[in-house]
Amino acid sequence: MNKYLVMIFIIMGLTACSEQGEQYYRSNPKVLQMAIKSCPEKQPAGLTCEQIQQLGSRLSSLAYQLQLNPQAFGNKILAIQQTIAKQKLELKTGGLNTELKASIAQNEHDLADYLAVVKWLESPES
Repeated sequence: MNKYLVMIFIIMGLTACSEQGEQYYRSNPKVLQMAIKSCPEKQPAGLTCEQIQQLGSRLSSLAYQLQLNPQAFGNKILAIQQTIAKQKLELKTGGLNTELKASIAQNEHDLADYLAVVKWLESPES
């Protein structure tokens, strides 16, 4: 029993100290803004200043698109989701295709950006 408790505490400790990657900054726009402002003086954890700037620019552009035309933004999310579903079906039936896997990964990354902006601007939590 004690062994299991020790293992749980070790796992919790390791996950608490994990790097703050793109997903973290995508989910926490206020932290992203602070990282962008303090970037030249203080290197953010997990990403370079250039990566932080690119993420901020990408999310800012998407936020502008959402505010400009919410319906078109939602349609874009649906289109990306449909594309991912078709690609995964094609991958399942077609076998190993590294180009298709890369395309799926890129589309999932884009979808995560779109959904992060929706959560940031349209969620009651924000």
